[in-house]
Amino acid sequence: MRTASNSFVLMFVAFFGIFVYGLLAALPGSVLPTLERGGFLPTDTAIGNFLLINAVGAVLAYLASGPVIDRLGKRTALLFGALGVIASLALFAVTVTRVEPQSALGLVLAGAFILGLGANAIVSAGHALVAYVASSWRHAALNLLDICFGLGLASLPLVVQVLQRGGGLGLIFWSLAGIAGLLLLFVLTSRFPPADHAETFPTHEAAHLLRHPRFWLLALALFMYVGAEVSVGKWVVTYMERDPQLLAGMGLDASRFQEMARTAPESLSRFFEQDVKGIEVATYALRTLSLFAFALLAGRLVSSVLLGVLKVDSLWLLAAGSAITAAALAVAFTTNDAGTVRWGLIATGFGMGPIFPTSVGLASVMAPRIAGTAMSLVMGVGFAGLLLIPPAVGYVSDARGGDLRAGLLVVLAAAIVMLVLHVALAMRPHDEHA
Repeated sequence: MRTASNSFVLMFVAFFGIFVYGLLAALPGSVLPTLERGGFLPTDTAIGNFLLINAVGAVLAYLASGPVIDRLGKRTALLFGALGVIASLALFAVTVTRVEPQSALGLVLAGAFILGLGANAIVSAGHALVAYVASSWRHAALNLLDICFGLGLASLPLVVQVLQRGGGLGLIFWSLAGIAGLLLLFVLTSRFPPADHAETFPTHEAAHLLRHPRFWLLALALFMYVGAEVSVGKWVVTYMERDPQLLAGMGLDASRFQEMARTAPESLSRFFEQDVKGIEVATYALRTLSLFAFALLAGRLVSSVLLGVLKVDSLWLLAAGSAITAAALAVAFTTNDAGTVRWGLIATGFGMGPIFPTSVGLASVMAPRIAGTAMSLVMGVGFAGLLLIPPAVGYVSDARGGDLRAGLLVVLAAAIVMLVLHVALAMRPHDEHA
């Protein structure tokens, strides 16, 4: 029996969990340039492998967490996720402080895999928990939930330089591990609902969902969305610190940095961490990532009002968000002006805002008796986009001699495909149940 007070506690746990996930989502984009300059991830291909292995963990988490949520309960999934996150962050912290860079690649990749498992178990369980508590207004509630993701995504880039100056990368990882420990404490001390299907699991409903064309349109569009959003979060700081045209627009000699990267990477690290101009460039890039996250938050807040108050059609809201996203990314990845990149990414974040939570909400009403599994299935397909799109940015960049701008065109292509799929979904009959 749900009480108002317990519902509030459960909503708080879910919201805090998604905030933690937002911090973790910002982590690679905030520290990958430092890991690259420090020799822990020495090439764009190595970064691509990091993102790929992290994505494998994420997809496995979604495939497993849906049945775990419906059969064993949401607490179990959240406990697993929090423990995995703490373990991965501890591994990162020990690796960057105790292991030589040339010997650390395997440990860094292992940490990426565990982080993918833990963080995305939290996402799946958090969304299922909110859909359960706020079943009568789930579309709006899920958009509000993912505002917490935006807060986390925006927060870390604002403090990462302060933490790094105070204690290096190790302090960043240990600080995040401590915050994940708070989540673990909240989960252990809260009263959760029982599992929806502790006795039996309705596999025929899951099979029926997977046969429905509307599910696959929704899931494949989410595949493109997740790949595009995560690529922005992971690569934009590197893009703004390395792209020759953008550096030239800021009055810097890009060829000098390319030579430093080849011959004296430690000098390049010192430039971005100690030189006044280098710190200015790095700060501008990190704050751009933070503004992207705030725009994502604003988009979700506006969409929550549109869905919950004005009752806007959720499918056409997805199509509109996709159109804004594709147009804004085209601007951000083709300009030579850092200010235009920033404004393009702010518009991108606003357009992306409603897409993830609205898609997850639609999946939950397609198969309401197995809402946890339906949500984790659509997220599992969606997060498989991490297997392809963010790593492909690095692989294309290396194939083009380190031209990251060329690699980012993969992200633009994904956004265009997402737009086509959302328009096709919106033009189908509007029966929500698969």
